[in-house]
Amino acid sequence: MIDLTKAATVFIGRQGENHFRNLEFDVSSLLGDEYPGETLTAIYKRPDGVAYPVVTSYADGVLTWSPGSTETEVVGVGQLEIRVTHEDVVGKSVRVLTIVEEALADGIVEPPEPPAQEWLNQVLTALAAIDVNDTYALLNLTYNLLNDDYTLLGTTHDQMESMRDMLYTRTGIILNHLHPVETASAPDMASRRASITFTGISAGSNMVMDSVTYLFVAALGSPAANTVQVLIQSNLSDTVKKIAEAIRGVQDAGNIAYGSGTNPHPTCTGYWTKQRFSIGDISVAPGESLFLLEKAEDVNTALTLTSTAASTINVFIRMPHLRYVLSGNTLGSGGTSSIRGPMHTILPIGSIVIGGQDDPLIPVPYDCHLVTICRQSDTTEKELDFYISNDEQTFTRISRSTPLGADSSTEAQHAQIAMRQSRVPAGYGLYARIGSNGTSATAYCDLKFTYHLYPAALAAYI
Repeated sequence: MIDLTKAATVFIGRQGENHFRNLEFDVSSLLGDEYPGETLTAIYKRPDGVAYPVVTSYADGVLTWSPGSTETEVVGVGQLEIRVTHEDVVGKSVRVLTIVEEALADGIVEPPEPPAQEWLNQVLTALAAIDVNDTYALLNLTYNLLNDDYTLLGTTHDQMESMRDMLYTRTGIILNHLHPVETASAPDMASRRASITFTGISAGSNMVMDSVTYLFVAALGSPAANTVQVLIQSNLSDTVKKIAEAIRGVQDAGNIAYGSGTNPHPTCTGYWTKQRFSIGDISVAPGESLFLLEKAEDVNTALTLTSTAASTINVFIRMPHLRYVLSGNTLGSGGTSSIRGPMHTILPIGSIVIGGQDDPLIPVPYDCHLVTICRQSDTTEKELDFYISNDEQTFTRISRSTPLGADSSTEAQHAQIAMRQSRVPAGYGLYARIGSNGTSATAYCDLKFTYHLYPAALAAYI
């Protein structure tokens, strides 16, 4: 949430992004008790000087703007002006600086290998030799020079101080190393998980999760309390994605209508995936699925999950691991015909958020730095590949042929494998493929993944 009484600069995206971000502005200070939300208008001025009205939505004191590719076409600093226009009154306008950053060129298939340890040691040694006082003195000199001419950037004194503090932050990252703000493991036994895989959704069918009913309709109306209407889309995949968004309380007036007590779901959250995943020992086949997670920890109140749509449901349970079935194994001496198994969702798209699975759900960068094997069904040698994706159509491999080792045949003996900590961008899902030299297509290994989360405020610098 962007506070207009304090906000000076807002990052709206990288060049070419199209409705990837929803920027929410607290406009209560503008409207007060005098004007309704319909009196708000927004004008955007791109870095190249082109200015025009932009489409926004308003609800409960919050103005939402989703910049499209037209707004992110030009790299640089622009301006967004939010105005109150009521009858013959025009005023109470607020101007916010906007930033569009460059994007990398498309076409990169394989990420480069990480730098050798010797090179990394040289970099760390060089950074350690930097004189912190000299660096800060240089930043202060830059600030003082700019301080004499605010019109150079069209900013106020307070905004200049904010820019100086940002420079300090960047320097602190370089000198002191950026540490994550939280470490988490998935799955964990703190919150329960469930799944539902849809094979067909028709108008009038529903899904009931705890106290909320999600009604699937051909046209939106006015839902009753504890009911959400979800407009059926042109295909099943898009409809299931909308259900996931409705569970999380995403604002989409053209496709989702919320009754009172439903925005977002009070006790659960949900994410879409069409890849295979597991709920404990239960393997969920690839399909149009919802990956459901209880928000609270250490609660044992029953959670309802039913649906009148064509679907397969795995109810909420508490689990210590997820199961990967080595279905890529085939018959043959020494597993000579075995291959990697299918893609398996570890962490769904957008599910890594600061502060747990409750509001606000702010996606952040993360890495997977440890894999724990909780149990293996056989003694074959196993290898793991990691992939990331933000759409489950294009996958980028970030870790290849990581050895997981053979089971000692001792039940529930944990083996931990340190990963290379490849950084995953905010909003991306994490996927695994595992292969072995075995011959059993029903062999499995039970896994737990530990990952670091990184500060949302520093996401642009890591």
